[in-house]
Amino acid sequence: MTETTKSLEEQLQDQKKSLEENIRQTEAQIAKLKEQYLKVLGALEFAAIQKQEAESTTDTTNSEDVTS
Repeated sequence: MTETTKSLEEQLQDQKKSLEENIRQTEAQIAKLKEQYLKVLGALEFAAIQKQEAESTTDTTNSEDVTS
């Protein structure tokens, strides 16, 4: 075996480092995706509240028109 050829242990250490880096990057990506997901859920909740309030206002206005 020549000096430029890596031993099995060195190859495995390199592969380990590479996989660790991939895991770190993937975890960071997952964290960003979770954050975006939670923001969208919040926006959907806000939109539902706005819609409910608008319908409530319309119902109140219609009831006042009928009783007037």
